[in-house]
Amino acid sequence: MKDIYDFAIIGAGASGLFALQGLKDKKVIIIEGNDKLGLKLLATGGGKCNFTNHFLSAENFISSNPHFVKSFLAKFGTYDFLTIIEKYNIEYEERDNGKLFTLDGAKSILDLLLKEGFGENHFFKTNCTVQNVCKISDEQNLERESLFKINSSRGDFFAKKVVVASGGLSYPQMGATNIASKIAKSFGIKVMPMIPALAGIRYPNEYKLLFQSLSGIAITAKACVEKKQFTDQLLFTHRGFSGPLALNLSLFVNGPTEIQFNFLPTIDVINLIQSEKNSKKSLVTIFSEFLPKSFVKSLLGKEYDLSQIKKSEIEEIGNIFNNFKIGVDKLDGFDKAEVTRGGICVDEIFPKTMECRKVPGLFFLGEALDVTGMLGGYNLHWAWASAKMFIDGL
Repeated sequence: MKDIYDFAIIGAGASGLFALQGLKDKKVIIIEGNDKLGLKLLATGGGKCNFTNHFLSAENFISSNPHFVKSFLAKFGTYDFLTIIEKYNIEYEERDNGKLFTLDGAKSILDLLLKEGFGENHFFKTNCTVQNVCKISDEQNLERESLFKINSSRGDFFAKKVVVASGGLSYPQMGATNIASKIAKSFGIKVMPMIPALAGIRYPNEYKLLFQSLSGIAITAKACVEKKQFTDQLLFTHRGFSGPLALNLSLFVNGPTEIQFNFLPTIDVINLIQSEKNSKKSLVTIFSEFLPKSFVKSLLGKEYDLSQIKKSEIEEIGNIFNNFKIGVDKLDGFDKAEVTRGGICVDEIFPKTMECRKVPGLFFLGEALDVTGMLGGYNLHWAWASAKMFIDGL
């Protein structure tokens, strides 16, 4: 039999590389499908890497078991990762909504992970696609110890334990595959349905002409979906809603969903119109003080005579700007989604070790699991926190 590794890590991304910190004295093979390590990590935050968030809370995550995340954040919070960052003198800044970005670029975070996790007996296999993982039967295993066989495009590898940190389905152009769910299903482990998340929201047919004419316009708006409220930048594209607001809203779109937009969240439009009734300004002029003129014209559809405007018309305009309801049901695909919602059911995992309840020696980390964070560094923090729980459970 070939060399036997103590651990095989599938995926050299954020969680897989972080996990190496607990395996410095182990013989480990790290299997990566891309030709470079941490490729998706290098692309996060436009290359600047939004590595965590100051306002970390379990409320910022979605899972089939919402209580699963709480213990992880208590164990490894924002300042725990900042301690590592500061150890390597990596400069960072806080942006809107508590987002923390490195000033030195995403590569500084990748270099940190490689230095923190360095071990003499760590071996990297890049351009290596995992095809399957199975347990070796006693007849095949002369060592008579629990072993896994990893079938790959570069041959078979054997390990006592396997850590699946291969991520979700987002960005297949960066090597994302379904190998995590494939491995889980082969062992009878439950996998929650996977859908694109933090993705653009497509316009419904009846609003395409209206919103496509606004392509390139960005405004600050408030929105409500499934009892969740967000205020952030909303970008109109030729295809659908985008920008931070739309990406967070997309987490709650799974089939037909109603979204309520407030395009002027700091202004009561009905009171504004009534206060301007005696002025000689047009409605377009009034609203253009707060919103792009082309946006105002498109939403109004026509001009109104303020001296003769009816109460019903004022209420209608108020609803257009303060309470615009729209039904959506389609998101951009995995090729444009930042992350994947769904994945390995967390009820199948021991939270203190990240080991599968059904398969001793098999672990899942990061985005492979059914835990999805909102926009703002939460998904990267989940990668760190889940890997830290794995380390502490060894």
